[in-house]
Amino acid sequence: MMNQLLINFILKNKKSTRKNIGYISAATGAICNLFLFIIKLTVGLIVNSISITADAFNNLSDLGTNIVSFIGFTFADKPADKDHPFGHGRFEYVSAMIISIIILIFSYELIKTSFARVLNPTPVVFRWYIVIILIVSILIKLWMALFNKTLNKKIASYNLNAIFIDSVADVMATSLVLLSFILAGHVSFPVDGFAGILVGLFIAYNGIQIFKDTLNSLIGPPPKTEFYDELINHIKSFDHITGVHDLIIHDYGPETKLSTIHVEMASTFTFSEAHNIIDAIENSVKESFGIELVIHVDPVQDHNNQTFLFQHILDTIKSDYSSILNIHDFRIVNERGKKVVIFDVLVQDTMTNFDIKKLRKEILQRFHHHCPDYRVIINIEKEDTFVYQ
Repeated sequence: MMNQLLINFILKNKKSTRKNIGYISAATGAICNLFLFIIKLTVGLIVNSISITADAFNNLSDLGTNIVSFIGFTFADKPADKDHPFGHGRFEYVSAMIISIIILIFSYELIKTSFARVLNPTPVVFRWYIVIILIVSILIKLWMALFNKTLNKKIASYNLNAIFIDSVADVMATSLVLLSFILAGHVSFPVDGFAGILVGLFIAYNGIQIFKDTLNSLIGPPPKTEFYDELINHIKSFDHITGVHDLIIHDYGPETKLSTIHVEMASTFTFSEAHNIIDAIENSVKESFGIELVIHVDPVQDHNNQTFLFQHILDTIKSDYSSILNIHDFRIVNERGKKVVIFDVLVQDTMTNFDIKKLRKEILQRFHHHCPDYRVIINIEKEDTFVYQ
């Protein structure tokens, strides 16, 4: 609640745009991290503690992430241009990746320096005021984590999520430094050097996780199941839509997503009628999900005795094979005077090419047994072809 009030106070009459929210995160983070760096570096040098000094430089790396985050939000906010017709939203992903690289570089230096301290230990001077400073540092980082989490609820940004994760890791790292500082004066073991190594490993693990997440976003992960189901169900809720498949989402940044999908409608609709239905769906998806949707219509044949027979064969096939997830886009066309049956089969992504070839052969045999005069074309696709790019 307090964080929300603070955010509202900072924004005042400004809009809660991604850029403004990102700027608030970067500015507050920069101020806090610069303060922590100066304080920790000073006391680390005074008491000759490598773990406190290492933690200070960790805060300096966090200051670098705040600067990169600021630049990322600035460039991501640029409008589309001739060279980038879909905007610059992916700069957020790029800047988050740069943040992870900065974190990894600093973690390497901290581990190297701390290892040297393990080999050549030096005494640490204990002071109670250092304990207080480290506790305050932990509280500040905890507040920063909660503050960025509150901000991120507004814009769902990879940058802010990276800063949130990094702040949580800093809380654990500084807690470890505090523990090592208290123990250093009571044991002969070089606890300060080993604590510095553990701090570096904490930071490295955090950097690797952020790098993996942002790299995955740039390459193109599949949509989250909840989002996929919500979008599919929204489209299927419209009248006259009998089925949907082949959803593909192209991600050009948090606020720019393009999508294509196939929908099944009765073949009796005129072009004009089908267009009006599709147009209404595309506009609704744009308003509800912020996605530019392009729909391909698959006409579904009217049911007669022959199509009922084909549908029965397909239903039986689907029930007999657990590897088949869905059968869709069924249609009958004329090809040079001969009837052709065409349909798509969606199978589990664990199926091998050999399994798919065998499945195709078995399906063809069933159709040829019942309908020897028809040519059958089967398009078999794995479920992992539904991509989020």
